[in-house]
Amino acid sequence: MALEKLKIKIETSSGLYNDEVEVLFNPNQLAYSRSGGKLNTDGQLIGSDEPATLSVDLFFDTTIKDTIRGLKPTILEMLNPSGYYTPKNVEEFTDPIYNLTQKKGAGAFDPARPSLCQLYWGGEKMLFQGFLQQVTKTVTQFLEDGTPVRATLSCTFIEWEDPETTKRKINPIDDPIRIVKEGETLSSIAAEEYNDPSLWRIIAETNNLNNPRIITAGQSLTIPPLN
Repeated sequence: MALEKLKIKIETSSGLYNDEVEVLFNPNQLAYSRSGGKLNTDGQLIGSDEPATLSVDLFFDTTIKDTIRGLKPTILEMLNPSGYYTPKNVEEFTDPIYNLTQKKGAGAFDPARPSLCQLYWGGEKMLFQGFLQQVTKTVTQFLEDGTPVRATLSCTFIEWEDPETTKRKINPIDDPIRIVKEGETLSSIAAEEYNDPSLWRIIAETNNLNNPRIITAGQSLTIPPLN
């Protein structure tokens, strides 16, 4: 069974991660980096507050027909579906990720910052949450008319965590009651509270929810601290 495609869920103006981008090819590796400490000017070892980083190279090639299955065919492809194929402009696939570096200024967004995003691969467990600090796009193949069809995105993501989530980790029983907001699900609440949407069952069991798929705005939920 093939490994699922790496997905990037993107923050929308509602503050939820409703937009999703799926890569064409899974990366060969994920490179994580974190600083464990540093020396101050007096030579004393102190803990580091620097966030973790994730570096990954994403490869895109639209000359391979099977990678873009599901897209609407062109008129020429419909007239000759047996073998005619025109590679798509690779920027259709790279731009949604490349543009994550742009500032957003609508709805829940702070106008001075880019969108936050979450990376998932091989299941519901989130690999990383943060923002795209830097991206380098390298285009390596073009059609005769100049259309780019192959590219690599070298991405560096910086870890981000809601200050309220950090506060709850330090003092997890400070306020165990949460009021459900419009559009929230147990999975989205678990992602925010525990940084893992797959832990929604803990909330469901604590609150004796017979149907965990049905929660309403204004409903009070008890969010237990993780052991």
